[in-house]
Amino acid sequence: RKTTDLARATLFTTTPALFKGEARSRYDQFEKQVQLARYGTDCYAFAMVAAGSVDIVADPGLKPYDIVALIPIIEKAGGVVTTFEGGPAEKGGDILAAATPELHAAAMAALRG
Repeated sequence: RKTTDLARATLFTTTPALFKGEARSRYDQFEKQVQLARYGTDCYAFAMVAAGSVDIVADPGLKPYDIVALIPIIEKAGGVVTTFEGGPAEKGGDILAAATPELHAAAMAALRG
């Protein structure tokens, strides 16, 4: 899957309950813009981005050990992994991964509201 269109994208997150306050409102609006949203895969969803089975993963509150090994795998597959603010993901935090740079940019814009 190499879609660049949010309306055709699959989105995974562990659970929307991890998004708090305003972040939850922005996530809910983001989820409405994608074709399909699924929950509960934890960090396995990031591997599915690299494999081409999932388009976007948004997960808040990750620790470095949750994501650091997956970053080069996703990037070598053509994807992008950053914090929700667009910074490096190696230290963990609120992490966004997408299968294409275009989709990542669209997801970043949607998460910002």
